[in-house]
Amino acid sequence: MKLQVNGETLNCVVEGTGPAVALVHFLGGFSYQWRHQIAALKDRFTCIAYDHRGFGFSTFNGRWDVPTGARELKGVLDALGVKKAHVVGYSMGGPIALAFNSQWPEMVGSLALIDTFAKNHTHSAARIEESERCLRYMSMREYARQYVATRLLPDTPKSAIDEMVSAICLAKKEAYLDVLRGILLPDFTEHCAKVKAPTLVMCGRHDLTTPVTMTNELTRLIPGAVERIIPTGHLGALDDPAAFSRPLVEFLDAQPR
Repeated sequence: MKLQVNGETLNCVVEGTGPAVALVHFLGGFSYQWRHQIAALKDRFTCIAYDHRGFGFSTFNGRWDVPTGARELKGVLDALGVKKAHVVGYSMGGPIALAFNSQWPEMVGSLALIDTFAKNHTHSAARIEESERCLRYMSMREYARQYVATRLLPDTPKSAIDEMVSAICLAKKEAYLDVLRGILLPDFTEHCAKVKAPTLVMCGRHDLTTPVTMTNELTRLIPGAVERIIPTGHLGALDDPAAFSRPLVEFLDAQPR
């Protein structure tokens, strides 16, 4: 379905019945990448997955930063009449989930923060500069092939690699760069102490993009957070969907209904 949110037309998938789970995708992804988790949850949860502005099949009429992303999540839930949701933030979705929780804590049943961080300033300026330079001369497909070579594990199925390349190709270049600037330069640490909802912090053991040390820091900063390390890389939903889904599903099933 298409939702009108904050001046954008956002592509949104809603499946299932029961308490709402809002699935906030990673950089370069879109709602389709949540299909395995939706399949595992939809018989007892209402799964809501949407394409951020500038990604997937959503429009890109305005610039992006994390507060905009949080308002976008709020707009999606409002448009669907959802008063409270379990919020799952994957990579770029993590800062969005933290900012959303800070502003609308009454709407958060639980948080799951996956392969993400509160502060990621290591080599951030250099990464942004390199991406700007690459995207000035490369097509999104050329950039995507370079990207997946460092984000997916050697034994990740070729079909998953091709899927990730195709997903990145849907992204608008300026949207992609907006997200890099918006998540890599600010410090989101202040949001962590405001988390009161049950929280899962999860990371792939082989994640070189947002490594386990960043997960350890999130766990330390968020009161009562539970940490799970799984045998994947940064994009575990593609490396090994079953290993990725298992702790997330267990965490959500354990929440009060």
